[in-house]
Amino acid sequence: MEFVGTLSGSAPIIKKYQIAASTTIVGVPHLITASSGSGLAVATTTSLADAVGVNLDIATYVSAQQTNGTSAERTNTFVINPDAIYKVRLSGGAAAGTALPLQTVTTAASDGLVVTTAAEWSSPSMDEGSVWGYSGANVMSLRKITSVSTTAGTVIVPFDYDTVVGDVFLRAPVHPMTTVVAQLCTELTEIDATAAVSGASFLVIAMLHQDLAGDGRNKSYVLGVFGDHFLNRLS
Repeated sequence: MEFVGTLSGSAPIIKKYQIAASTTIVGVPHLITASSGSGLAVATTTSLADAVGVNLDIATYVSAQQTNGTSAERTNTFVINPDAIYKVRLSGGAAAGTALPLQTVTTAASDGLVVTTAAEWSSPSMDEGSVWGYSGANVMSLRKITSVSTTAGTVIVPFDYDTVVGDVFLRAPVHPMTTVVAQLCTELTEIDATAAVSGASFLVIAMLHQDLAGDGRNKSYVLGVFGDHFLNRLS
């Protein structure tokens, strides 16, 4: 996850906090200190409850007095704005960096309302997610998925052109301004676009989807904010 700005346009508020585990990569969401914990806790793939921010640097956690005269305290730097916007890559699997799987049309739809492929659409469910053209006449057109079956995703607003055999689409179980929330990859820095939506409350503002020319399998992202931020207690 990469900090890219705030909803209000305000400057980032940057603070250092004690961590409870070593960090080896940047961009990992951290949560408030757990009961009996020693510092900010690392998120899980399905929970972002009481989020604080993502780490901007790395550190090695220690739990013993140091003999070289240095402090045992280990901190990471965080942007703590509750309205902080993060850019998050869409991964094609549980591991970060995986390419999104291609969805090649196997049955044409003359009304542009159905994307039928050889893939499963209902388990995990892509309902309420997004589908967009990767190659073919509907390249870069994005639509909200409103229902699914074992072989197809259906939209209400039709694609501008028929979906024909051989056209290729990409999909993800998230969509701007909907209540669905995402499951994170094992590294916690990306969204697993092949997993069912679960409890990681990350609210999508916009899709930064790409086509074949833009290497959409590897360079499609979402912009969003934490839906359950520790400092956002006004509602």
